[in-house]
Amino acid sequence: MIAGVLAGLSALFASLVLRVAFGVPLPIDLVSDRLLPFVPVEAFVPSLGVVGGPVLAKQLAFYSSFLVLIGLGVSASRGYGRLSRRRLPLLAAAAVVAWVVAVAALWPTLASNYDGAPPGEARILSAAALAVIVALFAVVLDLARRYR
Repeated sequence: MIAGVLAGLSALFASLVLRVAFGVPLPIDLVSDRLLPFVPVEAFVPSLGVVGGPVLAKQLAFYSSFLVLIGLGVSASRGYGRLSRRRLPLLAAAAVVAWVVAVAALWPTLASNYDGAPPGEARILSAAALAVIVALFAVVLDLARRYR
């Protein structure tokens, strides 16, 4: 479980550093920007009132993303611990698949950037940032499980 928490926290830390250094949106920003257009206005506006307004809703999403990453890390750690001796190739394959799925699912939102990068450059930065986040998560998970 500790390995999963460490992996989740490392991904969170990398996300925050990439946001400050390059203006790359946090994964929760990309996901919410991708999903919110599918929410009807009649449902969205009242939900903002329930959580206390748009600023509090954004803060709630930000802080809940911490729990999601840690929960994902714990789940991944438990599954990873149950694998056979060929763990590392499977982890690497899972990381590549996770990155490809994330880039494909979030493609329309990858063009955003908080430092004003043009859309093409922003899309490359965001895709590369997701690769760094996923790779760091996998490396920390493996090292923490190996040297616990």
